[in-house]
Amino acid sequence: MTYHVRRKEREVTDPQEIESVIASGKYCILGLAKDNEPYVVTLSYAYDKAANALFFHCGPQGQKLDFIRANPLACATIIEDDGFDADACDHSYRSLVLRGRIEFVEDSAEIDRAIRLMVVQLERKDPDKGFAKLKAGNKFYDTLCMLKLTIESVTGKAKHVPK
Repeated sequence: MTYHVRRKEREVTDPQEIESVIASGKYCILGLAKDNEPYVVTLSYAYDKAANALFFHCGPQGQKLDFIRANPLACATIIEDDGFDADACDHSYRSLVLRGRIEFVEDSAEIDRAIRLMVVQLERKDPDKGFAKLKAGNKFYDTLCMLKLTIESVTGKAKHVPK
């Protein structure tokens, strides 16, 4: 399913700009559906450029997992909010809509790699220390569920308000 961006002057098509939004983000809103029922959830993520994928971690049970098992197709949104200018009644932003398929990651090496990517993306000061802390006897790490959204398409738009 492909839709055009109505305001062509705001469309983001440059692969480097798209990658910049994905790589600098911390959270995305993930949209799922099963049996004609929608479900959205906000999750932190890791971006794997080489795999063209987002990774999410969660507990081993829950509503999103039931939805994914029923229908692995997903839509996600990442928003970079550059601020509202109250005097101009205007907003600067960049946003993306990503579509793809989610799968459950079972391979422990891939889970480690995804967690490391997530820590690097979210913990900018000392990611190695953060990763070591997570690995060291943490029950969460032993029971987590890792999800991988392989990106099949991306659309984006942006508006830059001069300050």
